[in-house]
Amino acid sequence: MIYIVSDSIPERLYYTCKVIFKYILQVKFELITSDKFPLNTSHPVINYTAEPRETGIHIHPHPLLFEESIQPQHIVIQHKNEVPYFFKTSKETEWEFDIFASSFYMVSRYEEYLPFEPDRHGRFTAQHSLAFKSGFLEVPVVHLWTEALKKNILKHYPHADFPQSKFSQLNTIDIDMGYAYRGKPFLRQLGGILNAVWQFDFAELKLRFGYYFTGKDPFDSYFYIEKTIQKSNIPAIFFINLGKHGKFDKNLPLTKTMRSLIKRLSRIGSVGIHPSYGSNKNPKELTREVNLLQNATNHSITSSRQHYLKLRFPETYENLIRNGIQTDYTMGFAEQIGFRAGISVSYPFFNIEKNEIRPLNLVPFQIMDGTLKDYQNLTVEQALQKV
Repeated sequence: MIYIVSDSIPERLYYTCKVIFKYILQVKFELITSDKFPLNTSHPVINYTAEPRETGIHIHPHPLLFEESIQPQHIVIQHKNEVPYFFKTSKETEWEFDIFASSFYMVSRYEEYLPFEPDRHGRFTAQHSLAFKSGFLEVPVVHLWTEALKKNILKHYPHADFPQSKFSQLNTIDIDMGYAYRGKPFLRQLGGILNAVWQFDFAELKLRFGYYFTGKDPFDSYFYIEKTIQKSNIPAIFFINLGKHGKFDKNLPLTKTMRSLIKRLSRIGSVGIHPSYGSNKNPKELTREVNLLQNATNHSITSSRQHYLKLRFPETYENLIRNGIQTDYTMGFAEQIGFRAGISVSYPFFNIEKNEIRPLNLVPFQIMDGTLKDYQNLTVEQALQKV
């Protein structure tokens, strides 16, 4: 048990302690008000008040966790032991920075609630993030701050016990288009051929007619995926786009071909919804797509990842919650690899506008193949080295 003493216990502080102690350090914690201090306990105590005391580890609080508004924050990055920190609140040698406030700023994605210049898909880009601009996007800063706190606790309370974290990997695969040609409606097939002829795209024509003669679809890599999963024993989740056909939504309609593929994927791994590009402006479309996938799989759909990683705070997550989604895997950037929220373990979503923890678990991803290949134009060897 770790006790955190504060003058008051706002929702932001409780949430931050939950992320740090429950989800990262995996230990029990309790928040208590300063009128109950000092405590008659041998357990670790963190004094999160402005007043230094003889007992407990002192972290001078920044105002952020005690506010209810959303406003630009003055942030100055400084490094200590090569680790970036911000929200300096004290000149004490042990804790000069409020890592509770900075952790909240990162994991809640506070900066994404503020005005920003969106890209052509309406997204908050990595280039606008504090982590990218300050050079620590590829560093899991919340874990580093938490590890520093853990070491400090053990220094003052050697008997404190922390479980050992273990690495695990999860592969998540988006099914934007189940097949390149198989199962596509006739008019879409014909339109594709005419477009390739019009553009003199002989490579595309060769692929198409190769499929018509041999039945080999260039997107049919599912046997390889299945064998890889079996060999590596790494679990996989498939996110399936069932949106209406549009400029950025080009999957097959839910015909016999697509239903057969969904059943096959359900046997290989688990299945979630890949909310379409169009559903971002039409919440009713998200409901339709979730219902379609539930009918195709005969079980509840509770996981998701946004198509094109379209994510707006807090609307996107609130729409998912209204449709029964319990876990989302969108927390990452399209154009850069790294730690969008400074964290690499799952944790709950906090709606800053409501100032409350919401019933949605966020699973951040660190690496997307398209980032390495399409955005950064790396070779296979360079991509492996980067990973």
